[in-house]
Amino acid sequence: MPDWVTDDTEIEEGSVTLLSPYRVLDLTDDRGQLAGHTLAMLGAEVIAIEPPGGQRARHLGPFVDGVRDPERSLDHWAFNRGKASVVLDLDTDEGRAQLQELAVGADIVLTAGRPGEAEARGYGYEELAARNPALVYVAMTPFGLTGPKAHWEATDL
Repeated sequence: MPDWVTDDTEIEEGSVTLLSPYRVLDLTDDRGQLAGHTLAMLGAEVIAIEPPGGQRARHLGPFVDGVRDPERSLDHWAFNRGKASVVLDLDTDEGRAQLQELAVGADIVLTAGRPGEAEARGYGYEELAARNPALVYVAMTPFGLTGPKAHWEATDL
């Protein structure tokens, strides 16, 4: 793992679990964080990719002692424990290049957003699989990629 990734996982060194051989890049936010959390609890190495300022989930309450702070969001703590994290600005060439570097060593990428959002921002399946053809790319949308409700937002819950 690159040294610029912060690893806050609680899995014991040397323990083997169901998904321990797999690395997951979690580009979701509150719209899909449960999926990455579940994979982490099954032993996968999950790296949450956060934008500058943190994921939206960091700003969702309730907060510890009622103090509104991105580091005190119980929602974020609940659904992101067991994950490592890195801040990448995917609106920049440098951020997208760092994501490509991580994707080369990943097995799975999780995204959650409006249809076409990841592709428009330069990290769709084609861009990431170009350097890692074995990559499993999961694009979570609450109402599918097409149809009258395709652009409606919802969470994976």
